[in-house]
Amino acid sequence: MDPLWLSMDRRQAILQLTALAGLVRGEGRRAPAQQRPGRVDRVDVAVIGAGLAGLTATRRLQAAGLTVRLLEARARVGGRVHSTALTTGHLVDRGAQFVGRDHARLIALAAEAQLPLAPLFKTGETLRVEPAGGPVVRQARDASPLGWLRLLDAAQALFRLDWDIDRLAPADRATLDTQSAHAYVSARTLRKDTFAALAAPAANELCVPLDEISAYELLHQLRSVGGVDATRETEQAFLPGGAAGLTAYLQRQVGDALVLNARVTRVARVPDGVAIESTAGSVRARRVIVAVPPQLYGDIGVLPLLPASWRPALAGIRPGAAIKTVLVYERPWWRAAGLSGTVDSPAHPFHSVVDGSPPDGSAGVLVLFTTGRAARRLSGATTEEVRVGHDGQWIRRVFGRSHPIPVAGCSVDWNADALSVGGYASRRGIGGWLAAPDLFAARPPLHFAGTETATQWRSFMEGAIASGERAADDVLGRSATSLSARGIG
Repeated sequence: MDPLWLSMDRRQAILQLTALAGLVRGEGRRAPAQQRPGRVDRVDVAVIGAGLAGLTATRRLQAAGLTVRLLEARARVGGRVHSTALTTGHLVDRGAQFVGRDHARLIALAAEAQLPLAPLFKTGETLRVEPAGGPVVRQARDASPLGWLRLLDAAQALFRLDWDIDRLAPADRATLDTQSAHAYVSARTLRKDTFAALAAPAANELCVPLDEISAYELLHQLRSVGGVDATRETEQAFLPGGAAGLTAYLQRQVGDALVLNARVTRVARVPDGVAIESTAGSVRARRVIVAVPPQLYGDIGVLPLLPASWRPALAGIRPGAAIKTVLVYERPWWRAAGLSGTVDSPAHPFHSVVDGSPPDGSAGVLVLFTTGRAARRLSGATTEEVRVGHDGQWIRRVFGRSHPIPVAGCSVDWNADALSVGGYASRRGIGGWLAAPDLFAARPPLHFAGTETATQWRSFMEGAIASGERAADDVLGRSATSLSARGIG
């Protein structure tokens, strides 16, 4: 059986939730290492950032026999993977959550950790909220809101887009990286309403306006996930016990290599490698893997070590803007009305809604996303409590005011998180590929990981895992002839 669709009964769900809750409290795992003031830890490799990428790289290096110190600024692991229990006891994913059919590494890790995956509920009709105060339309899941003229226009535009994706080459940067993605998509559509129908979902998924990134960045992102059609398969399943079960499992694997509350403030070259200063102490390593979002490179003091050509590209990074709201109900009441819980409203602040309810139906969970310009407008201007209340009212308006109010909820503004500065991922600005085509390439003793650095499934959990594996393999491959009991060349 495909591990993506492993069944999960109520008892399994309770056991998984209980185990994760224990990990959140610090039970059932080895305590992270504590650096003593004034002490300098000497290791083969230091890894900065204990998200999926950093945890993956650490485990891979340890398996090869190297000593590793994993430094994490937060009091927890996971980065943008974060699951917490609400006051009602419901466990929700505040950050990354969904698994696609082709996320092979993520699926394999879930199977290894014995964390069952459940398919998203997609049975029933969807709701589409028309722009400019238009009506709420009920439609079959695969129905298109476009009339036949717009359908023809969209079809030819998507055909041209796929053609360009398949043939994308470094030589194209000269023309495509100087043109905005907005202008590129506009030039391939014949009608303004077709452009709007294609551009709004793209900007919402990328979490940045299309006029802030280049056509090359757009095409490279689409190529990294397998093309336009593959984007429809990225939300197929989730972990009912929370995606943080994956990072908790990896935390147990890396053991006392991990140091929490260790905010890195300086990275410097020294004769035998790298010296790292953090709020938890000092580390000397022969190599370092930087596994934090690129918009944080300046904060950790690594910028002076990077090539001058990288700095304009890094300065032009456009952090994705994302706010995720989760509303919990006593039951998934929309299903009785023949609805899937999916709402498509690309022109509205809450541009998409999906059903994230547990597989046993013990609660109803709706997950709302606000990204891009809408998320920027809301960021910092509203409190979590206000957003939860406003989102609940919007759901009642879209589904009908006779429906129940949530029993619990949360709303996470990832733009306001100082150690993430946005989500789902950051993007290169216009001209970023031309300025630094080798951005994130290994420059020993520095190596780079994180979903932004991935060549496949960039901006997804799958990409984060792949980047951690690649960074670790790069360290091992470059030093294969000089491995020793205590160090690498």
